[in-house]
Amino acid sequence: MSSIELIKVINEAEEQADKIKKDGVQEAKQIVADANKRASQLILEAEDKADAEYNLAISKAEAEAGKVYDDIIEQTSEKSRVILSEAEKNIQAGVKVVLERIVKSNVNS
Repeated sequence: MSSIELIKVINEAEEQADKIKKDGVQEAKQIVADANKRASQLILEAEDKADAEYNLAISKAEAEAGKVYDDIIEQTSEKSRVILSEAEKNIQAGVKVVLERIVKSNVNS
């Protein structure tokens, strides 16, 4: 092999090495870009899932709070009915006492 042929072979090898290097760099850049894109997708999916779980938890808490509220209202209403019933009995007893006194005072007059 002559010197010129040897130089051509070396130049071709250098060109091939440069091409391989450029292709490798380009492929690495594409791999990084794809990984970043996938990471962004995963982040969005995680955010969506977190939002859905948050909304579900809020809905459950609101439903439970509504039940507790309804229970408190029912208990309070029942207590109010009992108090009202007792008050009516006391009013009736009071009216009876007042009427008896009026009758006694009219009879004694």
